[in-house]
Amino acid sequence: MKKSLTVLSSGEAPTMSSTEMVDYINADRESKAKSEGLTFPCKKYRKLEHRSFMKKVPKVLGDAAEKFFATDTYINGTGGVVERDICNFPKREACLMAMSYSYELQAQVFDHMTELEGGKDINLLDFSGLADMAISEMQNRVASAEKFSFEEHGQTGSALMTRRKKEKKVIKRAEQLVKDLIQFKLCDMGDFPDGEPA
Repeated sequence: MKKSLTVLSSGEAPTMSSTEMVDYINADRESKAKSEGLTFPCKKYRKLEHRSFMKKVPKVLGDAAEKFFATDTYINGTGGVVERDICNFPKREACLMAMSYSYELQAQVFDHMTELEGGKDINLLDFSGLADMAISEMQNRVASAEKFSFEEHGQTGSALMTRRKKEKKVIKRAEQLVKDLIQFKLCDMGDFPDGEPA
C-alpha cells in the first residue's frame, strides 16, 4: 500500500480521493490473492477500475455524493493529458465507501484518515492527565471529546451508538471532574459560640 505524507493547513480536514481509494482496494485484493497463492488479478480477485468505483459512489452515498465530485487531470498511456471525474471524500464518506467493499478495508481507511488527522498523537477520550491541565485546557479537552464522539459515533442509525453511550459515560465523569476542580470549596468551620461580640 502506498504511504504518503500529507501536510494540512490548520483547520483543514483531510480527504481521500477516489483514485487513492481504488489503490487501497486493489492493494487489499492483491494481498489476499497472494496469501492464497493466486496471481493478481484473477477470477476471484479482479482489479477494480476507477470508472466502476465511481458508478458505485451514488449508490452508497445517495444524494450526498454530488458534493464530493471533483475533476482531476492525468497523463494517459500515450502521453496525452486527460480530464476525469473523481471524488474527494472526508473521513466518514471514505469509510462508508470502503465498508461497501469489506470491513477490513474500512478499518485500513479509518486508520489512514485518523493518521492524517493526527489522531494517533492524541486520544481525545484519554482523561488521565486532565487534573494537571489548566482550567481552559480541561474544558477544551472535554468539549473536543464530546464533539469527536458525537460526530464519529452519534449519528442516528449508526451501528456505533453503543460506543457513543460508553464514551458519553466517560465524558460525563470527566465533566464532573472539571466542575469539581474549578469550584471553590469552603471547609466547615464549625459552630461559633454564642456570646458577646468583641
